[in-house]
Amino acid sequence: MTDPRLEAANLSAGYGEKQILKGLDLAIPSRQITAVVGANACGKSTLLKALSRLIAPQQGEVLLDGRAIHRLPTKELAQRLGLLPQSPITPEGITVMDLVSRGRHPHHGLFASWTKDDDRAVADALVATQTLELADRPVDELSGGQRQRVWIAMALAQQTEVLLLDEPTTFLDVSHQIDVLDLLTDLNRTRGTTIVMVLHDLNLAARYADHLVAMLEGRPFVAGPPQTVLTQDLVRNVFGLESQILLDPTSGRPMMLPIGRHHMQARHVPFMQARS
Repeated sequence: MTDPRLEAANLSAGYGEKQILKGLDLAIPSRQITAVVGANACGKSTLLKALSRLIAPQQGEVLLDGRAIHRLPTKELAQRLGLLPQSPITPEGITVMDLVSRGRHPHHGLFASWTKDDDRAVADALVATQTLELADRPVDELSGGQRQRVWIAMALAQQTEVLLLDEPTTFLDVSHQIDVLDLLTDLNRTRGTTIVMVLHDLNLAARYADHLVAMLEGRPFVAGPPQTVLTQDLVRNVFGLESQILLDPTSGRPMMLPIGRHHMQARHVPFMQARS
């Protein structure tokens, strides 16, 4: 696997005449996990759609290894870059096995036959997402959490160099959120896959990502390692929230403790004293 360079250059994008992304420049670190965070309607999902060619730039371009993705052949792009959107539409009546197998379509020519490599890729994806026992079930009969894991399995079966995921922990309870993020970490570490994911949970983003991009009003407000990005000023400016930044005892990464208005009087009390 190569070291793909995914970047946005002077990128503006949106829907119709409405501009969401505003002349942003952004480089995605290769072979790392990048988490995109920010308040609602700041442009997180729009950024992923632009990076994956789901929407066309109004200005600027998205580059993969220096080549504009809107000029790449569709099959070549699908072999190198995968996307799990926020609310994927499940074809009616499709089984788990059939849906996950669709992740292999970019690797087939018009008359190419199914191979053992395809079997192995699908089986590995089902096992990794703990959905093998669901293989013969219709996807529309699954719970929200099961369905989300099946869609992630399809993205894994595609075996791309770059994987974009828009809120991959949606519909999942805390245990399965951790399972999914551990799975993506395994994928990054074993295959070197470049992963970009939108997350709402700032603490999970700081724990699992190598690189954080905090969006504000259609542009990156700040980007870099969680240790330098996650600060009280960031939380105040991007989320409009007062907070304390602590050290996560599990990961050694920064952890954000929100301070609501009912607790503002206690904000100057030392943390350990406030807990007692």
